[in-house]
Amino acid sequence: MKTSILLLGTLVVSASLAAPAQAECKQKRSRDPSFAELVVPEDAIRPAGAQDFGFVTDETTYTELVAKVGPPDAASGTRLSFFIWCLTDGSEVIVSTPDGSQIQQIRHDGKLLYKRGKKK
Repeated sequence: MKTSILLLGTLVVSASLAAPAQAECKQKRSRDPSFAELVVPEDAIRPAGAQDFGFVTDETTYTELVAKVGPPDAASGTRLSFFIWCLTDGSEVIVSTPDGSQIQQIRHDGKLLYKRGKKK
């Protein structure tokens, strides 16, 4: 019983700490006229961190990415679309796609994680 209460308390504290970090992430881009905050269902899967995006290859589509890490929190861009995932630590992962299907690149707080056609 004590373990259950402790676990529940830990989950509540974790969730309350994550909400401000994600709000801060979205506020960073609020002045961008092409920025659009998206509605993420409460029961949607969410990435635990930037490492969750490490499976992406040149063959991975945007739809496959969303199926694995969940929907983005926001979108931005006009000709090139940027989809933004706000992580619980306040950082963000940005996925760029020219056509909504092929992934061009993935960045975590500015650091390149993946670039189409680039061999590791």
